[in-house]
Amino acid sequence: MASDGVCHHRDDMRRALAVAGLATVILAALDITSATTELLALTGKPAAAVIEAWPAHITSTPMEAALNELRRRFPDQIVIGFEELFEPRPESDPQINLGPSDATLAEVLSRIRSVDPKYKIDLLKGGLVHVYPVNRSADPPGLLHIRLHEFFLPPDDCVLQQIGNSMDHPLSRFSYTPELGAYLWQAKEAWYRATGKLVPGIVGDFMGDCEPANHRREPIYHNITVREALNLMVIRSLQVTRGDVPSSAPSWFKPKPISWKYCFRRDPTADTGLGGIPVFQTF
Repeated sequence: MASDGVCHHRDDMRRALAVAGLATVILAALDITSATTELLALTGKPAAAVIEAWPAHITSTPMEAALNELRRRFPDQIVIGFEELFEPRPESDPQINLGPSDATLAEVLSRIRSVDPKYKIDLLKGGLVHVYPVNRSADPPGLLHIRLHEFFLPPDDCVLQQIGNSMDHPLSRFSYTPELGAYLWQAKEAWYRATGKLVPGIVGDFMGDCEPANHRREPIYHNITVREALNLMVIRSLQVTRGDVPSSAPSWFKPKPISWKYCFRRDPTADTGLGGIPVFQTF
């Protein structure tokens, strides 16, 4: 599922859609990882109201615009891991100049580094462009640093679903990064108990044959971080797209490079127990 780049609360979106009993239809028609902060005000309203309020266009931050142009210019050379600071959307799309169309990857990256000095950009092994804040962290709860006892890659056709909708799922059978989901669920349970509220139930929303139990295979990685797992998944998508490695997906699957984005929207009232809402997305 591709992202429009807006950090949002996915659980709120799910609840709004469920009220109208149209979750299956809506999730098929709309990208669940592509919502706007304006839709948060519609939580609890019928799905039709959510769709009616869906904005025609969402502006990009300067760094988002630069990274989108980077991917357009070098579609089979790079993927991106973007640790994004949660910031207000600009009123209009920024005009980004990354140099002439025949500029090299190194030259374009150099220009992007000047687009927004709040970010540092590193080109890592495997064609991964790592973008992260220079000073303050985009990950106050430290979720990207959580270590995984064991990690193996999901099938190529399951990577989008895993990053955008399942990796932080509280049920381990849905996630290839179960330690992340367990940590988030424990924090949420603690918040509900501390506030005297009833702990909500857990709903599964897996689609297709993507369950980790069915796909455990080499290579098996041990004691790596959530960030490293994200990097492995998107680098794999690039390798499969280029034909460097054979795909593990069905024949109908059309591979494409996948990039990941993570942001944390501060909200002291959030039921996450983290002082905000973490969001994992693909783009």
